[in-house]
Amino acid sequence: MFIPLVAAAEPLLKQASPPGAPTRESPPIAPVVTTARSLPATGSAVAESVVLVQVYRSRYDWSLPWRQEAVESSLGSGFFIAGGRIVTNAHVVADARQVLVRRPDQANPFVAQVARVAHDCDLALLTVEDPAFTKGMKALDFGELPRSGSRVSTYGFPLGGQEVSSTAGIVSRVESRGYVHTGVDAHLVVQTDAAINPGNSGGPVVQDGRVVGVAFQGYPGFDNMGFFIPVPVVDHFLDDSADGNYDGFPDSGLTTQPLLSPAYRRERGLPAGKSGVVVALVAPGSTLDGVVQKGDVLLSVDGFTVANDGTIKAGDTRVTFEHAVDMKQAGESLRLTVFRGGKEVPLTAVAHRLVRLDRLRNRYGVAPRYVVYAGLVFMPLERDLMKVLGRGGAGPADRNIVWHHLYREAEQPETAEREVVVMTRVLRHSVNSQMTFGGPVAVARINGVALRGLADVPEALQAGGGTFHTIEYEGASGFEALDRTQAETAHPEILKLYGITKDRNL
Repeated sequence: MFIPLVAAAEPLLKQASPPGAPTRESPPIAPVVTTARSLPATGSAVAESVVLVQVYRSRYDWSLPWRQEAVESSLGSGFFIAGGRIVTNAHVVADARQVLVRRPDQANPFVAQVARVAHDCDLALLTVEDPAFTKGMKALDFGELPRSGSRVSTYGFPLGGQEVSSTAGIVSRVESRGYVHTGVDAHLVVQTDAAINPGNSGGPVVQDGRVVGVAFQGYPGFDNMGFFIPVPVVDHFLDDSADGNYDGFPDSGLTTQPLLSPAYRRERGLPAGKSGVVVALVAPGSTLDGVVQKGDVLLSVDGFTVANDGTIKAGDTRVTFEHAVDMKQAGESLRLTVFRGGKEVPLTAVAHRLVRLDRLRNRYGVAPRYVVYAGLVFMPLERDLMKVLGRGGAGPADRNIVWHHLYREAEQPETAEREVVVMTRVLRHSVNSQMTFGGPVAVARINGVALRGLADVPEALQAGGGTFHTIEYEGASGFEALDRTQAETAHPEILKLYGITKDRNL
């Protein structure tokens, strides 16, 4: 059974909300209890390079996309590295309006800037302009991927504490696992029984005086089980950011099927002693699109032999073959071997991200895109929209929207690039009061113009020139019409009535 992971940032306080604004209750902060496993780390050489990160954040409201939610504050951790930079988690600084950092040897915080953020691997870099911040601070060095059974120590500011603390534990395993921050990305993680509590996020995990990872998430309700981002992933992020841009981890685009069955291996004609997985789908536009074919047996990736369960040997552990793709930077060549037509075929691809997959990720620091016209609210189908459908009177998503979000990529890959436009709600006014609207619905055409994305909506509303605006929904959801002249007259009235300053954000 899947148990959702939770990021380890600690809510601290919430500023007073303006009247009518949505509120979000912060959970109570448990008292910090000093035990044999959680000790003040003051005086430690590592602890002197760990900083407290305080963030004032405000998320965008995806149910009413022209609004932002109330400001709240949270605490996290970070640590000093070469170049006067601070490493922390992306979820610590997500949606930040202001970031403050405090050295463990000083009382006053410094204003920090988010220099780089990588939501796909939950890492971020902060900088501080004031030179007084870095004076005397020692940069921590990076070590290697820790082995299972070895000891590590985590450092940070858990549970709202104001002093650096450390916990010691054992590395339980190294594996590929989902990163909760975006909800869809999976990379290498290390599991440990060193306590990783809310507030530890972004703190260093140390072995023999060197950083071997960054604390970032744990299982809710499970004591002494946490996860940290290991050095290979951190190195990839830092190397990617070195040129001033962040390109992200590449997407192979493969869906594969294990070859554990001896009969299936024989059916594929795989020679004795060879192993691999069968390619079931290649996503259009992905790294391996046009290189690997459906039905190929993937034998090796970047020199790593692929086992029949889809894993490769990395150090003393086995992880999914996607790890070999992960370790490539965008633009680098990727070597692989497939079994096709009764023989081994060497292939080469160029690694890159599949940008459209951002629709499936949790989004941060990005204002929702929308168009409001005569009280009709149109938005592109994205993960954050799916999370809010059903709240605030919008109604649940119909099955057609769910199919687009979850299944269209696999079942109709030729249409994967098309952005689905959803009419999310109707802001009621006399001009639209008689419209039938049972809840959010995907829109196929406006005034006869087929929609390829949200940017087509304003143009489609200008098309036709007839007496009515016509709106054609997808599937069996039907058809609606608005009087064009009445809609044009009512449009500014509705914007004013509902406090909407801009009728679009494209």
